[in-house]
Amino acid sequence: MSCMPACKLHATPAPRRLLRSGALALALVLMACRGAAPGGPDNAAPLVVEVPDDDLDAEVFVDGNYVGQVKALRVPETGPILLAPGIHRVEVRKPGRFPVQRTVEVAKQSKAPVVVRAELLEDPA
Repeated sequence: MSCMPACKLHATPAPRRLLRSGALALALVLMACRGAAPGGPDNAAPLVVEVPDDDLDAEVFVDGNYVGQVKALRVPETGPILLAPGIHRVEVRKPGRFPVQRTVEVAKQSKAPVVVRAELLEDPA
């Protein structure tokens, strides 16, 4: 048995397939951005990461996404990161140190800063 006739019905030329997948990806990103902070940045809370001065070059990740170094999140031109209402996973990493992970919750209509204190202990390995 050959499935050629059935497969031809579902086959889409590669350029159209890529265009459709690109359009879908763009739509998903736009929906995620709209849903990230319903109503805009007024419903978001700033993230404050506190570390010792030696660890200002540590990297910060929110929900698995890199957002920058701690020192960059402290200057007005690049920070702070605004967290939408909901539960988020914040991770602070630095080579040669144990990573610090925290789960934080931002309440709806909360504008209070979310403070994550991270003591990055030295990894003896």
